Amino acid sequence: METGIDAQTEVDTFIIDINPALYQTLFKMREELTLADKKIHDLYNLKGMFPDQRNMINKSIRQWQTLRKQLKFTLDNINLKVEDAYVAYKIDEIQGRKKFSKVAEKLLEDATAVLANAEITKSIIERELYE
Repeated sequence: METGIDAQTEVDTFIIDINPALYQTLFKMREELTLADKKIHDLYNLKGMFPDQRNMINKSIRQWQTLRKQLKFTLDNINLKVEDAYVAYKIDEIQGRKKFSKVAEKLLEDATAVLANAEITKSIIERELYE
């Protein structure tokens, strides 16, 4: 039975309806993950062009990889919990909505904290480059 709508779209629509602030935070985390991927890719390209500078470049790569790993872990963890809440909601809409409201507030706190940490880490990485 194919509906034409994938699971991620269903979950995203659900979270937009139930907790738009959490959706915005998750969206921002996905953007930060994409940015980290781009920075890592660019640094590998730079290392290829300047192999004699690999020690300096490797330090930056490790910092961005650590940030990416933290973001990905948190995003995956939150997505799993959101999917769980979505399934509960679909099984019993009223119970699910009550359950999800409580879960969503905690997820939003966690996501916001990780995002703030990502911003700080990103600033530190960028500041170290200019010292």
